[in-house]
Amino acid sequence: MTIRMKKLLLATSLVTGMLFSGLAFSHPGHDASVSFMSGFTHPFSGFDHFLVIVLVGFWSAFTLKKIWFGPFAFILGMFLGALAGLSGLPLNFFEFGIAASVIAIGILLLVKNKYPTNAILSLIGAFGVFHGFAHAQVFSSASLGISLISKDMAGLLLATAILHLSGTLLVKLLKDKTTIIARITGFASVIYGWVLISQLSFALLGGASV
Repeated sequence: MTIRMKKLLLATSLVTGMLFSGLAFSHPGHDASVSFMSGFTHPFSGFDHFLVIVLVGFWSAFTLKKIWFGPFAFILGMFLGALAGLSGLPLNFFEFGIAASVIAIGILLLVKNKYPTNAILSLIGAFGVFHGFAHAQVFSSASLGISLISKDMAGLLLATAILHLSGTLLVKLLKDKTTIIARITGFASVIYGWVLISQLSFALLGGASV
């Protein structure tokens, strides 16, 4: 076995292991505190959230000439989703939307750029809406001032931007191995997303709130 093949197998194992090690940690809930650090750590609080953000950056660098389009669409959607949550706008079953975004980003990695870019960017923006709304849930537990909420949102958006950047840098590091890693990661993401939806569905049927 060549050194190149060994490195490829190692990268594949790490990606697959990272995906499936998080099966039991799908958006476990949100810190009740509201602060810059609370917002900053939120993207790391659930593996589904973390995964989608990194893979949006990965897909953008893998597919687009202007790699910032994907992250921008996601961050804009996240901001709008947070505003929707703050305004009390009902957006039921947002956890299903987050799980669906895991599946969708996996499919995007598999198909790469077979569909109109604007349509895909709109879809990525929709991902952000669900993730932003999920975070806005922490604001409904108390009467908070605009300053505190702004700090929390600033932390959230900064961490999201850093994770997007990490995804784009990963493409640069993988170079000629990017295509095969994208396929493996995309396939694993689709499976992981369906597992999340199954978990949520069983919880809903069991009477748990979603």
